[in-house]
Formats: sequence, structure tokens, C-alpha cells
Amino acid sequence: MSSKTATRDRILAVAPELLRRFTLSKFSMEDVARAAGIARQTVYKHFSTRDDLLITLFVDEMLENHAPKMAEVVSLPPSEENLLDVFMTELTLARAYPLFDEVLDPGMAPKMAELVFRSGRMAAAREQVWIPVLERYRDHGVLRTGLDLAATVRWISYQEYWLLTHPTVLCDDDQVLRAFVRDFVVAALVVPA
Repeated sequence: MSSKTATRDRILAVAPELLRRFTLSKFSMEDVARAAGIARQTVYKHFSTRDDLLITLFVDEMLENHAPKMAEVVSLPPSEENLLDVFMTELTLARAYPLFDEVLDPGMAPKMAELVFRSGRMAAAREQVWIPVLERYRDHGVLRTGLDLAATVRWISYQEYWLLTHPTVLCDDDQVLRAFVRDFVVAALVVPA
């Protein structure tokens, strides 16, 4: 492993603990540099901004942890119920993210929404996870034809984000939430019965 890769990995290793300790609103690149034992300029050589570092943490979590854990439910035969399971599994994994409380604090939700939905890297990672699922469901006649899949991924991401940042506004019971997701989110995507 090169020293450049080792330094980047060290930054990514210390950042989550700092987020837990300082919360998102007080998390700084200076804190990251100090915790990693490097100069602040070195942090900026790897991550152009604090937001760039945060997006990297989120994308890495999604691709390295969430996607593999979704593999079992994603591999189930395409059906409306199994598409619901894919959506609900991703919500469950997001809630279990070790930094969930820090990054999805309702006070920070507007800032995080801007960060997440304006990031091309985040959009590409979401598409990497979801487009193969949607293509498979479309090819099996479950998903409506003619949907712009990239736009569909963005819409799914928004629905999940809203449900994660407002967990009790719609309901405070997972079975009721599942029914809402089935009747409105999944129903908007699938071929009408």
C-alpha cells in the first residue's frame, strides 16, 4: 500500500469517531488532521472539502456495507413484494449506519439533503446499487416500462431520505410504514395489477 493510500485510509478511519464526538455541525478538517496526525493541508490533498470527505464516508458505507447486505433480498425473484423488501432493507440498513444519528439529525437534515442530492458521486453510487435492480425488475415485467432509471433512483433516494429524516411524521410503526411504502412508493413503480 502506498503512503498516499495509507494516509487517505487513516483520514477515513478517524473521521467517523470525530463525527460521533463533535457532531456534524462542529466536525472540521482541522480536527481530522489532528486526529490523523497529519497537516491540515494533507487532508485537503485527499479531500477538497469537508463535504467531499463526508460524501466519501457515505458512498464507502453504501458500497462496502449496504450493497453486500442487500444482496440476498436483491437476488429474490422479481415481484412487487420483493421490491418492497429491497426498499425496506435499505431503510433498515441506513438506520443501522453507525453515524445515522450524527448525519441525519433533524437539525442538519436540510444541509445533508443539499449535500447528498447535489453530489454526483453519491448519485453515481446510488445508481450503481439501484439501476441493476430496477433493470432486472423491468426485464421481468414488474417495473413499469419507460421509466428513466436514473430519475427513478433519485426519486427512490428522496423517498428514503424523507422517511429517514422524519421517522415518526408518517407513522411510528414499521408495519404501518411498510404498508405506506407498498401502497405509494412501490405502487408508483410497478405495472398496475
